[in-house]
Amino acid sequence: MKKWLTTSGCTIYHITQGTSNSYLVLDGDDSVLVDTGYRRSRDTLREKLDDLLGGRDLSWLVLTHTHYDHAENAAMVKKHYNARIVVHKDGAEHLKQGCSPIPCGTNLITRLLVGVGRKINRISRYESANPDILVDDNYHLTPHSYLLHTPGHTEGSMSLIVDGEVALVGDAMFGVFSWSIFPPFANDVPTMKKSWNKLIKTGCAIFLPGHGTPNSRELVIKQCEKYEGTV
Repeated sequence: MKKWLTTSGCTIYHITQGTSNSYLVLDGDDSVLVDTGYRRSRDTLREKLDDLLGGRDLSWLVLTHTHYDHAENAAMVKKHYNARIVVHKDGAEHLKQGCSPIPCGTNLITRLLVGVGRKINRISRYESANPDILVDDNYHLTPHSYLLHTPGHTEGSMSLIVDGEVALVGDAMFGVFSWSIFPPFANDVPTMKKSWNKLIKTGCAIFLPGHGTPNSRELVIKQCEKYEGTV
């Protein structure tokens, strides 16, 4: 599986991939799973976690936000790996209910899809879970990582910054197209663009999205410049 190693020795593993990514961060004795992917990826998720954790508990499960494609395995991970769930305070109730509203579309096609999706909202339901730690703005998680509030896709979106080198950004940006980081869904596009600038200021060189492949610092900067001043 693909992995990234930071200067201080943190290792980031790409656990599930394809339509929804999840990552495992190992920082000394601390282990952090970032997002859980779809329920259909559960077997792969457990196989890789079992291998990498070697029978140890998982320290933390960070949900970058509480949409079903990121949280469908949250309850299982908490129970099976004795993990503490960390979520932004604005997503806590959605996690407890096991249902997070579908965000707004950012183009004609996704706006139409959202209109249909809201009529059949049951697709966004998943097994509920109780969060253990609620984050507001920033939260120091492990010796070499912290959580940064990066709203826009949702009000409660956040990113994990590892060693000031790698940012795990959820759906704050996409990695589906090599020329664009613009997500097809976002509730607040102007705020999302501000979050991109916050992420650039972390100094990170690599941005790992919830969907698609890694984005380079150069691409993120170009996208910020492209959309600067637009809504």
